[in-house]
Amino acid sequence: MKSNKVKISDVAKALETSTISVSRALSGRVGVGEELRNKILSKAKEMGYFKEKTNNEIKIFVLHQKPFVQDTSNYSHMVQGIEKAIQKIGSEYDLEFVDKDHQEELYLPYKLQKGISFDGIIFIGRFNNKYVEFISSKIKNQVFYTGYSPSFDCDSVWYNFNNGGYKQCEYLIKKGHTQIGFLGNSSVYKNKEKVLGITSALEDYKLTTKDEFFIYKENFEEKMLNLINSKDRPTAIVCQWDYTAIKLIKFLYDKGIKVPEDISVIGSGNTEMSSLSIPALTTLELNIDYACEVAVSLLFKRIRNPEKPYENITINSVLVERDSVK
Repeated sequence: MKSNKVKISDVAKALETSTISVSRALSGRVGVGEELRNKILSKAKEMGYFKEKTNNEIKIFVLHQKPFVQDTSNYSHMVQGIEKAIQKIGSEYDLEFVDKDHQEELYLPYKLQKGISFDGIIFIGRFNNKYVEFISSKIKNQVFYTGYSPSFDCDSVWYNFNNGGYKQCEYLIKKGHTQIGFLGNSSVYKNKEKVLGITSALEDYKLTTKDEFFIYKENFEEKMLNLINSKDRPTAIVCQWDYTAIKLIKFLYDKGIKVPEDISVIGSGNTEMSSLSIPALTTLELNIDYACEVAVSLLFKRIRNPEKPYENITINSVLVERDSVK
């Protein structure tokens, strides 16, 4: 049967259910059980009934898992960027915060408890795998923004930290540095990518990667002090975030070591604090607003074409030169 000939009443008749139930299931409204909803959607597709929703009929759920208290990264910028991108498209959306304890408890977000139906979800940040599976049973179409993991087979938008690390290291090399280190948490996946970029650049330029120059501790002070007091010490440090870089600059200043005269420091994120620090911080601009638009666009592609292959889109950064590199 042709799609324009199939009516809601035809689908209802085929399933021996009411036209009201079919209408609710096809429009994503509450009042239909999950099992019946899936049967209706499957039968409608089988019979050739398809009414593509307009943008303003699509409802998106945005779930994030990090509070904005003492936000020293770009996290709030990312959340607001997703909101702005959805508003630009003209769709309805709800935003909700779920902390890590609630994820462990498989807490159902408030909006889903209220029976609100969504066409797709954007996860901002890294979520518990079991919690993702739990939410996936409630909302079919998903995109992960910044929460990429090689363990997920899903649509995702991620920052190209491998490229960023390479770019930072190459910039330092071209400034004359050969003794280059890294400061960041090794358990964070993005830092593994960044270190790969740094070591790849060192290898390409025939320079030695010195393991002792790579510090993977949150409380770095003792190890950094031993490093800068040794004869063989780095002349430049790449930091995981702007906040880490500024924390390092203060620590060095307290020890009588000047940046960039004695050692160069480079950050990542181009946060507001990076331009206000002394010296102003050389860093990476992540292109957050564009990444948010890509994440929303990718979710709409999934909603329009649920059978398409999964995509992982990475966004390259841009180096912002300031005063912290000699």
